[in-house]
Amino acid sequence: MDDEEFCLTSMKVVLKSLGINTELQVDFCIHGEEALNQVERTYENGMRYRIILTDFSMPVMDGIEATTRIRKFLQERGE
Repeated sequence: MDDEEFCLTSMKVVLKSLGINTELQVDFCIHGEEALNQVERTYENGMRYRIILTDFSMPVMDGIEATTRIRKFLQERGE
């Protein structure tokens, strides 16, 4: 997740160069609260993430707070 369009575009280019389909295999979020909500929805729908990347500085909720809350959510689910 990242709040800057340049960083999002760059990440998409890197992931595509690694053979990852960014349309089907990747979720991009603009801020930490959006990421937390996306993780909760994804896990509640029976799917899982293999990796979550965050940025330290984002609007609404920064990456550190988002990571803390995502970890808490996953621990509560026994993940």
